[in-house]
This record gives sequence, C-alpha cells and structure tokens, in this order.
Amino acid sequence: MASMRIGAGVVAILVLISGGSLVAQQSKKKPPPPAPASGRPVKDIMDKTHKEKGALIFLVRDAENTEADLKALIDVYKQLNSLKPPTGDAKSWDNRTKAVLTALQELADKKGSVEKVRSVTDCKGCHDAHRVGGNSGK
Repeated sequence: MASMRIGAGVVAILVLISGGSLVAQQSKKKPPPPAPASGRPVKDIMDKTHKEKGALIFLVRDAENTEADLKALIDVYKQLNSLKPPTGDAKSWDNRTKAVLTALQELADKKGSVEKVRSVTDCKGCHDAHRVGGNSGK
C-alpha cells in the first residue's frame, strides 16, 4: 500500500514536470508572421480608404466625417505623398497629393471648405494620370 502511494506520488510529480515543460515550450513559440503586403502599397491604401461609398474619403467629401476621420485622411495623404505613383509622372503625383493635403489641412484648421477638398480629389483625373490601366481599373 505504501509503495502504491509512492508510485502515485512519483507519477503525479512526473505529470506536473512534463506539464510545466509543455507550457514553457508553448510560450517560446514564435508569433505568426504578419500578413504579406501585396507589393502594391498605393492600391492597398486606395482600397481601404477610397474604394466605395462610406470610405474615409467620401465621409470627408460629403461632410459626414469626425475630426478623427479628417486626421486619418490627412495621414493617408501624407503616406501617399511619400510613395511613388504606380504609373505616370512623379511630379504630377507630388502636386496632386500635396494639393489634397493642403485642402484637408485647411479644412481641419477651419480655414477651408469641403468644396475645395472635392475639387482637388478628382478621382478620374488622378486615375487617368496614375492608375495602372487608367480609369478602367485594369
């Protein structure tokens, strides 16, 4: 009977030790890698912020945005300005993105208007100049 208690005690200790090492091994696992970027940063940004009604750009253009939305869109255009255009003239890209940044900042500072933002965010003009395949989206 005493040997059964000792045997049960030994088994319990082994289970505790092996369980502890399993927990330690699990905590050493590497976190999953981030999802790979598509390699098309301008397209990724545009898909997230300009793709359809209700997107960030349309909230601002329709004067339905919050201050946080406006700040987020300013950050988006700062990022766009730092990237190379998918196609077309880099100087045109720089001029277009800076014009949008200026209009958005003026709106944030209460010195500009939504109409000015609308006028500088001409989708077709920018797509024809810088979107791969033009405005067709190809």
